[in-house]
Amino acid sequence: MSSRLLAERYELLEKIGDGGMAVVYRSRDRLLNRHVAVKILKPEFIKDHKFIESFRRESQAAASLSHPNIVNVYDVGKEGGIHYIVMELIEGQPLSDRIKEEGAIKPWEAVSIAKQIAAALSHAHKNHIIHRDVKPHNIMLTNDGTAKITDFGIAKAFNTGTIVGNTGSIMGSVHYFSPEQARGGYVDEKTDIYSLGIVLFEMLTGKVPYDAENPVAVALMHTSRDMPLPSDVVDDIPPDLEAVVMKATDKYQVNRYKSADEMLEALNHASLSAIGVSGGNPRNRGLDATMVMAAVNRQETTPPADGSKENIDRGDQPVKVKKRFKFNKIKVGAIVLALALAIPVSQLILSVIEAGGTPAEVTVPELSGMTVEEATLALEELELLLKVDKEVTSAEYPEGQIVSQDPLAEMIVKTGKTITVNVSKGVEAGTIPNVIGKTQGDAVFLLESNGYTRGGVSEENSDMPVGIVIRQSPTAGTEAEEGTSVSLVVSKGPAAVPTVVPTLIGLDVDGAKVLLERENLELGEISYAPSNDFEQNIIMGQGAAPGSSVLTGSKIGITISTGPDETGGAGEVVLSISYDAAANEVFYLTIVVSDASGVATPVNYEQRIKSDGSESFTVTGTGQGTVRIYFDNALVQEHVVDFDSGVAL
Repeated sequence: MSSRLLAERYELLEKIGDGGMAVVYRSRDRLLNRHVAVKILKPEFIKDHKFIESFRRESQAAASLSHPNIVNVYDVGKEGGIHYIVMELIEGQPLSDRIKEEGAIKPWEAVSIAKQIAAALSHAHKNHIIHRDVKPHNIMLTNDGTAKITDFGIAKAFNTGTIVGNTGSIMGSVHYFSPEQARGGYVDEKTDIYSLGIVLFEMLTGKVPYDAENPVAVALMHTSRDMPLPSDVVDDIPPDLEAVVMKATDKYQVNRYKSADEMLEALNHASLSAIGVSGGNPRNRGLDATMVMAAVNRQETTPPADGSKENIDRGDQPVKVKKRFKFNKIKVGAIVLALALAIPVSQLILSVIEAGGTPAEVTVPELSGMTVEEATLALEELELLLKVDKEVTSAEYPEGQIVSQDPLAEMIVKTGKTITVNVSKGVEAGTIPNVIGKTQGDAVFLLESNGYTRGGVSEENSDMPVGIVIRQSPTAGTEAEEGTSVSLVVSKGPAAVPTVVPTLIGLDVDGAKVLLERENLELGEISYAPSNDFEQNIIMGQGAAPGSSVLTGSKIGITISTGPDETGGAGEVVLSISYDAAANEVFYLTIVVSDASGVATPVNYEQRIKSDGSESFTVTGTGQGTVRIYFDNALVQEHVVDFDSGVAL
């Protein structure tokens, strides 16, 4: 298999994975000259037509997702009896291997991984896709530390209520099932949240919360047994991080986080304690009266007067204790100093009081291009402050917009941090403004407003949209006299390159658009014709044969079925097709039928074996028409037929 070439494009190099439903190969995409991962469904699953159809649709939907923490799906296809998915090749290892090798992962790293997967699930959920099979085996860790989740298509297509596969092998997902999955109940976005909570538990402890020899027993544990506390397994789990695990894995969907975004926000708040700022497991250290403990449940109680480590039992789970808040000199001094400096500290004071002196961590947003007012509002939402350092000359940013910032965007800081910015005062008189990235009309207006004129305009291919300025001469910031002409180079869009026409037959219009856009092709003219073989609104013909090569930007016409011909005028003609003219032992047979309607419709596109000799094939149509037979896209036979009489002329 490792030497096989799929779709005349994907060269399978070596097997790198073998799961319950598919085998994964490291492969090379000959067309784009890049390495990819090709996942091929195992033979036992291709016999289930309903599964295959669901798998195809969901894989195409997954291919529409684009997120840095989701493994990209590049292509979905079929060759003969082989169904495959082409995906981004990840250089790294599954999270499951990492846990198997190292056991429990440090809390700060577990939070980092969980945050990335929560962000990926948020993106999928907003696109109406539920993963349903979140587990360490489906989370890849790249060599640079990025976490990426995979297997959206297969997970959604697979019957998630199934615990045992067709071969009797146990599906590993049972350890990460939500209670509603185990019961066969209603599944929604909160199902993924539960599974991510189980994954977070396993990262923190090195173990799954429920395990048994019988997979059915494990599923029942998810529905009936209380979720163990991570700190029962491993000491020094930060209490607010433990609270995230417990809320995400609540038995009842309504009690979990409302969305992946809400869980991500909770993980952000837990980040600080995960790196050791707020300490470890409260049951393993003395209780200080100045400390605030985050509770797994909402019940609170007063600690023993002697400050001992005594736990107050409620059933079989200890209740976390929330201590009284007490000001200290450092906090009071910081607040007084802030007031003396006239710094707006209402949010800062509130966060200090509520968090017991421990600010939360936030990500600094990108402020370049914003006005000071816009940036101030954006920072206030994150409990950050803004300070303008100086005004600077800028050919790139108009007057009043932020040019630079410190700390930089994407850096992690604590709430209350001041972000220092420099603001543009525009270009100095006698210098050429920056017009790159603007439309040609806007660029000319800006030049003329500054006393310059438009010079020559040329076009080049680029990744920028059509009509956008990609270069200018003289460059921005150059000193020049009034009236100097500025030449512009405008984008005319990406250069056309060869691409492969996907198979559109059997899809609806929306599905065809997804595949065409992926190959940088456009939907062309749409025609309609009756068909006894294709349901209404399903594509039964396409203007360019599947697998043929065309230039990007080309329009591919399609023919859509209007359903069976109710006039009763369709007739049949039986043709005998000899394989003698085939150039290869294994070849593709394509039959294109044209009838009195004038519509050319491919009615067959499948592999054949030359040594089989020949076959009989029935075509349908109305009036007189032609039947063209292609072997590997080469015309080998052409027949004029009369569908009304049922004979070839």
